[in-house]
Amino acid sequence: TLLTTLTEYLPYLITISHGLSGKPLETFPGTSEEIEITLRSELETEWRPTISSSSLSLKSRQSTSRIRGRGIDFELAFVLTTLGYTLSHLARSAFLPTFYAANTPSADQRTAAVQTACKYLLQASAVHSLLASSSAFADVARSVGPGGTARVPDLDPAAQAGLSSLALAEATLIAVWKDDAFIAACIQARNPNDKEWMVRAPEIPKVRALLFARLCVRAAEYAEQSAAGLGSVGGQGSAGVDDDLVKYTRVLGRVARARACRFFGTDAELAGKVGEGIAWLRAAKGVLGLRNTDAGGKEESSSKGGLSKLKRGWAERREERKMEKDSGSRGKEKGELGPGDNAGREEESRVIEMLEGKWERMNNTINTQPIPPSTDLLTNLPSGRDIHSPPGPYKIPCLDEQQLVRMRAPPEEDDFRPGSDVEDSEEELNTPGAFPERTESAYY
Repeated sequence: TLLTTLTEYLPYLITISHGLSGKPLETFPGTSEEIEITLRSELETEWRPTISSSSLSLKSRQSTSRIRGRGIDFELAFVLTTLGYTLSHLARSAFLPTFYAANTPSADQRTAAVQTACKYLLQASAVHSLLASSSAFADVARSVGPGGTARVPDLDPAAQAGLSSLALAEATLIAVWKDDAFIAACIQARNPNDKEWMVRAPEIPKVRALLFARLCVRAAEYAEQSAAGLGSVGGQGSAGVDDDLVKYTRVLGRVARARACRFFGTDAELAGKVGEGIAWLRAAKGVLGLRNTDAGGKEESSSKGGLSKLKRGWAERREERKMEKDSGSRGKEKGELGPGDNAGREEESRVIEMLEGKWERMNNTINTQPIPPSTDLLTNLPSGRDIHSPPGPYKIPCLDEQQLVRMRAPPEEDDFRPGSDVEDSEEELNTPGAFPERTESAYY
């Protein structure tokens, strides 16, 4: 697989890099060894950028759409970025097919999928953290191009720091998703292959609702840090990070903040404050750009007149369409079960609307509590809380002592193929594809 190839290739690259720079190589924990490598010619490689803005780079890049760089550190930096992207993709592949499978997954299956996805995302965050904190890779990002004036957005320290924060935000949200009974019930309710004739009502303890809310606030903070870092790359005519990625991080932060509002509303509803819970749900809808259909909003719109109501409706529809586009819509076949978009906005919207309809019916028939304004709730959100310890920079594995000895030894006889040395070879070299010479035999 690609992950195996990258992990096997990296030790050789870091060994060559240490040998060229004169740094000692740690073969075993606590033991180091110096390796001397003589540079005969500078290594030149080409890589295709992944997160660079295509609209800006098309003006200056060649038809191959690859970036040429010199030095072992350029090769090492792009191999590490590929490793980070691969780990993020493996995390999504381990998570989504399990939760949106044709058969409703069990609790053990959800736990295993979440643990695998979080492991990959934390490793991806560590890889991007290494690229962001190493001065050698920052110099590589500045030295690409003639005269050292060009800059690769993929290797920019701010972009790599943003990708590291993005992986932490996704890992935090996935960890919350495992125990989010409302999302599981919403997916199960619309699963056409589910065999249960009635979906059990979700139950979340009050203490865990507050904990989940603070975790979602922390995920929103990570996503906002990522959007700020990725959005700061480029500008003033230089290439930057692709706009779709920056928009995705912003929408992901909104989804995390809206999910935190939903959990605060769940905590209020469990305490018997249904009116406050509905206000939290309406605050979540405002964060997601969804139109609120509360009675107070209708009265306010009607009092301002028909033109103001029409303008407000158009503005809300425009904001909703923009959010749907920025969240990264996923194409799916008819009848296929899926999240709808990459950021999870559509799934969160379904859960919020389901709870809002249920709680409004309860409030209209049983409790009849006043619903406070939802705008004041967003300003009083508490600070976030980490569920994962932020990983340190990724430590590239080095070659062990046996591999170094094998590389220093002369090649074995099996490595010499017939005809490898033109001067010593006694075999006749024939031109490939040419007709054979005429022989005395009648057999052709």
